[in-house]
Amino acid sequence: MTIEIVQIVQELSSVGGVESVASELASAFSRAKIANTVLASAVGERATTGTHIERVGAWLSRVKTRGVLRYAGRFLVVPIFTMLATRAAQHHDKAVVVSHGDSLGGDVLVVHAVNAQSLAEKRSAGDWKWLLNPMHLWVSLRDRWMIGGLRYRMYVAVSPRVATELQTIYRVPASRIRVIPNGIDLTRFKRDIEAGIAIRREFNIPLDAKLLVFAGHEFRRKGLAHAIDALERLGPNVWMLAVGSDNPAPYRKLATTSANRLVFAGSRSDMPALYSAADAFVLPTAYETFSLVCMEALACSTPVFATPVGGIEDYLVDGVNGYQIAMNGEDIANKIAAAFADPDLHAALRNGAHETALNYGWDYVGSRYIELLEQVQASKGVWPQDVVPAGA
Repeated sequence: MTIEIVQIVQELSSVGGVESVASELASAFSRAKIANTVLASAVGERATTGTHIERVGAWLSRVKTRGVLRYAGRFLVVPIFTMLATRAAQHHDKAVVVSHGDSLGGDVLVVHAVNAQSLAEKRSAGDWKWLLNPMHLWVSLRDRWMIGGLRYRMYVAVSPRVATELQTIYRVPASRIRVIPNGIDLTRFKRDIEAGIAIRREFNIPLDAKLLVFAGHEFRRKGLAHAIDALERLGPNVWMLAVGSDNPAPYRKLATTSANRLVFAGSRSDMPALYSAADAFVLPTAYETFSLVCMEALACSTPVFATPVGGIEDYLVDGVNGYQIAMNGEDIANKIAAAFADPDLHAALRNGAHETALNYGWDYVGSRYIELLEQVQASKGVWPQDVVPAGA
């Protein structure tokens, strides 16, 4: 079957989870010799070859959407791009339109997270700072229209948890949901010892120290405070490198005895090198749907210590590729210390991490998308409620 695929994503790059997923899917489609286009306003340095890029609202890429003013920037950029992209997609009526949440309609919506559930988790934890972020109002209205209004023929959930949330919160019929996990670029994310050494030298981290890496742009939700608490409890030979664009100032204050062993790297695009520098990846996050960073770390043979939330529990197995942790510094420290104290166990965790990642290559994930999109293409003209995923 001849098929043309159009993806819609505000930014196509290797920075950020959604952006990377769209980029990797485009690469997978191109390798499968499928004509594909991406509608985006911002395009990073890793835009894939073989994919046609159509800039929509290119001027929006000049507005900062990361850093201190990220909320204001996103509140301007995202709604405007969504409106422009929704209109631009109408010129691709013969293609299968795949949106990553950046258009008000299409054929397939990839749901990376259900914002309503994320806010419910924050409220239950007593976190109300999200009220200061105007983006939540836009996302709430957008999701009610896109998801609650069933404006798409099919919905891709990146984990079983997301699929359940779509059904319970927005009453999306199970027949219109396909669970397809995110994948990993196994050619890019692999252990590189020399690159890891270079990272340690860049940040003056001793080569013989044990290094934890934390990564996430929302330090509070991702649990950086708990990771720092664990660092405080670990020995003087354990360091931590925190990656992300959030404000580090409040978190520096949490490190009293470990201040000289806590390094903030800011936003980085060389994540494979950072994972390769690490002895363990730690993410005591409150809410996830798949956690691409955990899978990236596994691919670089770095054991993962993360909370079993969202899709993480689907692939993180105690004693095999890392350990499931609580949002508690003592629990995190105890499990990391035990792994570091046993060289044979740590080596086994490294091997298990790599073996796990091999099951999530993008070519395989892309093939599952292609199967679904071919089905959607064939079913055009049929009422959406009659579309049933293969294998359902």
